[in-house]
Amino acid sequence: MESAPGPSNQAPLPQLNTPEQFLPSSLPPEITPEILEAMKAEARQRAIYQVLQQRQEQPQKPFLAPPSNVVYVRRNLTVAELILIFALSCGVVVGVQAGWGFVSNLLPKVEIRVK
Repeated sequence: MESAPGPSNQAPLPQLNTPEQFLPSSLPPEITPEILEAMKAEARQRAIYQVLQQRQEQPQKPFLAPPSNVVYVRRNLTVAELILIFALSCGVVVGVQAGWGFVSNLLPKVEIRVK
């Protein structure tokens, strides 16, 4: 039979912060847009100050990339790659010749009339 956890073997739960704890007591009950902008500006300044403090506390370590162990392996082309290269090269040659023939037959037939 297990015993239920009691207060002696359980860590105390942290208190949850309510929004009223963050607001200064001098603020009016309604927050106007001007007050909101002032609060944002103050929070921004505090965040910048904290980042600057953290950067000053931490010594700058130069970034050293780990040595690369890239190994280049030369391999022969496969039969499929050879066939593909041959087919593409034949297609390019035939395409250029067909295009040249089409353009050379079409251009002499174009007639320009001046009115």
